[in-house]
Amino acid sequence: MTRLRGAVTDDAAVAPWLVRLGLRAMRCSAGCRGATVFLRCPGGEAHSASTHPDLAALAALQEETGEGPCVDATRSLHPVAVTDLVADARWPTFRVAALARGLRACAAVPVLAEGVTATVTLYAFRPWRPTAAAREAVGVLAEETVDGLLRAHARTGAEAEARQLRTAMVSRAVIDQAIGIVTHLLDCDPGRAFDVLRALSQRTNRKLSAVAAQIVRARGRGSTRELRRLLGEV
Repeated sequence: MTRLRGAVTDDAAVAPWLVRLGLRAMRCSAGCRGATVFLRCPGGEAHSASTHPDLAALAALQEETGEGPCVDATRSLHPVAVTDLVADARWPTFRVAALARGLRACAAVPVLAEGVTATVTLYAFRPWRPTAAAREAVGVLAEETVDGLLRAHARTGAEAEARQLRTAMVSRAVIDQAIGIVTHLLDCDPGRAFDVLRALSQRTNRKLSAVAAQIVRARGRGSTRELRRLLGEV
């Protein structure tokens, strides 16, 4: 399967996938009241989404300070759980920010699929810990999301390549027609005709395909004198 290199795609395209994953993960975890999803690609690019603005602020705080359950889970690729933040002081800055928002517990579940790390962090307002079955279900959902993003990325890339190929084929056909017209007008070989078209493209600062299209549309009419002059130069 194609790996994601550099950008997955823009944030606007990735965010719906991540928000949907967060909502599905919440439904799998009784007692959970919110979720954030963090995605890191092989090139280092990161995307994130949250089910609530307060949780987005917590996710940003973890990225900024380099501490927190999501950060630790992403680094270690092992689940990280906090049953009660009142009694757990592993991440002082994160702890204060989470408690200030009324949060008491969280659990971060990371997965690594095709070089992409997806970490789902679940939050609760009371002391809480997701069951092993819930953590496993969240992991499966995260893997499915990464797989879907990979497929969407590959499909988008293939469609873009196909469009480029079609455009190139059309441009090549137009250029070939223009070469034929110039060859006839100037009574020269196709190689010299191509050189003339290229010189006209450079002189007018226009794409070769645009120059060729103009000559094809006009059937060469009105341009013979300029083409003959360029033939002499090339």
